[in-house]
Amino acid sequence: MTDLPILDPSPAKRHSRFRRLSVHGYRVALFIVIILTIGRQHQWFVAQQRGDTIEPITIDQVLVLFPKAVTLGDWDPLHGGQTVLDGEGKSIGFVVQTLPEADDVIGFSGPTNTMVGFGGDNRIVGFYVLRSGDTREHTRDVVRNQAFMNSLNGLTWQAAGEAQVDAVSGATLTSMAIVDGIHKRLGGADPASRFPEELSVVDAKAFFPAAARLTDDPQKPSMRVVLNDQGAILGRVLRTSPVADAMMGYQGPTDTIVAVDDEGLVVGAAIRGSFDNEPYVRYVKEDEYFWNTFKGFTLDDIAELDIVEAGIEGVSGATKTSTNVAEALIAAAGQWRQEEPIVKAAEKPWYQLAPRDAGTIIIVLLALVIAMTHLRGKRMLRVAFQVALVVYLGFINADMVSQALLVGWARSGVAWEGAPGLVLLTVAALACPIFTGRQVYCTHLCPFGALQDWTRRVPLKRKLPARLSNLLKKVPAALLLLVVAVAMLHLPISLVGIEPFDAFVFRIAGWATLTVATVGLVASLFVPMAYCHYGCPTGGMLRFLRYNAASGRLTATDLFVTALTVAAVLYHIRITGAFHWS
Repeated sequence: MTDLPILDPSPAKRHSRFRRLSVHGYRVALFIVIILTIGRQHQWFVAQQRGDTIEPITIDQVLVLFPKAVTLGDWDPLHGGQTVLDGEGKSIGFVVQTLPEADDVIGFSGPTNTMVGFGGDNRIVGFYVLRSGDTREHTRDVVRNQAFMNSLNGLTWQAAGEAQVDAVSGATLTSMAIVDGIHKRLGGADPASRFPEELSVVDAKAFFPAAARLTDDPQKPSMRVVLNDQGAILGRVLRTSPVADAMMGYQGPTDTIVAVDDEGLVVGAAIRGSFDNEPYVRYVKEDEYFWNTFKGFTLDDIAELDIVEAGIEGVSGATKTSTNVAEALIAAAGQWRQEEPIVKAAEKPWYQLAPRDAGTIIIVLLALVIAMTHLRGKRMLRVAFQVALVVYLGFINADMVSQALLVGWARSGVAWEGAPGLVLLTVAALACPIFTGRQVYCTHLCPFGALQDWTRRVPLKRKLPARLSNLLKKVPAALLLLVVAVAMLHLPISLVGIEPFDAFVFRIAGWATLTVATVGLVASLFVPMAYCHYGCPTGGMLRFLRYNAASGRLTATDLFVTALTVAAVLYHIRITGAFHWS
């Protein structure tokens, strides 16, 4: 018996396969270079716009939150923002913005810079979107939602940094990114206090000698609970800063601690720190009669005190300092009474998914199974799955791959944490044509494609003349040219409007989007999948990245994309004077 010959591709076949892989790799490389160039150009553009790490806030923007504002004070490193001054030059609050701390909090397509205003009592009076990397339509829907824009009003720095807020329907990613950005900016200790040192066990021991540790009071955020070694509650302590930081004695504010027992009765109070001068502060510290005035009261009682009616006399020789301390205690007790329990957002481990993301991931995985197996030939299964696409990915989640999304992520980074389901959808859309040669997104994951597929059964079909068909096939390439131009030049054109996908969220969709969607569906009644073939830039991009038997041939499209890539890179070099990939 003779040995069977080992089958080995002929040199011609090996050369043909190598050529296909080389040309295909070249196309993928062009796509990557364009994405990187858009990102680098945007970073340079933002740096030029800022001129520093912080964008200047204008008085017109501040007037939205502070109608009595006349001017802004100098930059205040204490709270990382600017004081707001009225016509007499008095401070009526301060404002901070969420960037650059929240630069990596990505919504639908980019980060949002939000201004948060705090009033004279150090409580939020509102927030205002200064600039957003998200689409104009999504941002507009959020800022018009008064319930959302007022959701943090009245909260302290700490409470707002942990508050749970409902998203805006139809603009979920954008609204939650705004809240997450505020959380990140306000996530630390309140820097607005003139007395930054937090209450300690040493402070508590002056009133509770057995104090071993302090914990937060979940019912009253400004209070600390005092515990002994066994974890038993000894009482609670409250400080007057930052509530009374704007209340002046002779030369400045005073921070006072007040302690209450487990029955809520005041057992003592003492000065922790003061900007007033000596010997006035010492006089007040040493006057036991003054401090005994408050013992036995509840904080509710103190909140209702009137200094004159209560007969609270100032300390001899330090009247202004002691009166300021008394008024500060009343103000702190008043805030304590108004405080609501903090509603904390549940801390989620990295692997836990929101229901909307879990649903999108399930849809993507099902689509991959159907597209890669014999199941794609099951007509009833295909129709049922298309219904899920249209209803869930389209109308409920609005999770679709678009040029606006890709440009936003190229500029600002991928929303790995905020939208993992959409990230997986995008990865599948790009990876399948590159590595498998299958257009899984266009055929199995695009809700608008599913709607067009349903119109195939309408008996109105017409055949386009060959010349018109060839001309219309150039529309996706022209739109991709527009996309790169808008991304590189930062033109004031909304890329959402050149595709129909936002029409599923019709409440916020612009007229351009609705027009494209309507024309696309009507055209598909006469020409099957008309929008996919003649109008979709995202589909055109995926067709360019697709690996197939003809991938070894360089075409006019390759020359077009090469020229577009070279033009983008040269423009970036010319504008910035350098080009670095790092």
